Amino acid sequence: MQDKREFFDILIEAIRRETDAFNYYYIASEKSPSADTKSLLIQLAEEERRHRIILVRELQNLSRLLSPDKQKDTFLEKDRVSYQIPEEPTLKSAQSIKEVDLAVISLPTEFIGGDYFDSFPIDEKKLGLLIFDVMGHGISATQLKAKVRVTLGRLKELYLEKKASFEPLSPASVVTQLNQKLTEECRKLSSFVSLFYAVLDLSKDRLIYSSAGHEPPMLLGKEELHQLIEADLLMGIDKEKLYSENTIEIHPGDVLVMFTDGIVETLNSQDKEFSRKNLVKVVEENKNLSSFEMVQKILSLLKDFLKGAPLVDEFTLALAKIK
Repeated sequence: MQDKREFFDILIEAIRRETDAFNYYYIASEKSPSADTKSLLIQLAEEERRHRIILVRELQNLSRLLSPDKQKDTFLEKDRVSYQIPEEPTLKSAQSIKEVDLAVISLPTEFIGGDYFDSFPIDEKKLGLLIFDVMGHGISATQLKAKVRVTLGRLKELYLEKKASFEPLSPASVVTQLNQKLTEECRKLSSFVSLFYAVLDLSKDRLIYSSAGHEPPMLLGKEELHQLIEADLLMGIDKEKLYSENTIEIHPGDVLVMFTDGIVETLNSQDKEFSRKNLVKVVEENKNLSSFEMVQKILSLLKDFLKGAPLVDEFTLALAKIK
């Protein structure tokens, strides 16, 4: 048992280092003036991301071994989904503010699985945007998703009832509090959560965000693409973790693209990934359209890419366009 605990700690430290390496390579790629160097650094970053996924899965397996209830049915492969993109997909109902055109879709459904998106007006000029992905599939993923939603709801209630200032809803504070309140539940269910939370603050033309190991969202500006790569540890690993936040300027016409990895890691019959590159391409080519129309274009391209092959992971996609 002691040996397993020691290995558990080693895995956690390895995940920290993979996260740091992922951030390092991506930041270096953003700063590099050379296209060849940039491409190489992005490839290295993606390798670190894949290594982190492998380590997290091993951490899940070890958590199950250490669990007193070893027979518990957690995130088993048999719970994986398989479905086709519907002809007329239904958008998820999402709150927004006057100056933000928001469109969100969750496939195959927003109720089953571990993906979730939430948006809520903080005031007339501030909009909270949160997306997360529970590692795994099936009922257990749904249970942990419900816990995250309930905990977030309590934080929002405190502010909306005017029992707290804006600070509890700031990105660093929200992610830190969610992690503290959910770590025990994550360990109990042998799972972890990747999460991205941002506040669109149109009173100061800025986006403030914090990430717990989530697939980096993208901000497509008029002439530049920003990959919001500053990701920290997954939620559920370190209860005492204090998450940080980052800020970037926003302008009318900018499009914030948030998603779970199910869409970019989708494989076609030739085992090729849909990838971030295709996602960026379709948004860049259709930025003049509404968020809803861009979502439709993305799904159309994804359907062409799959050529009849089924999707085997749920995904959530959200586009927020600044008017």
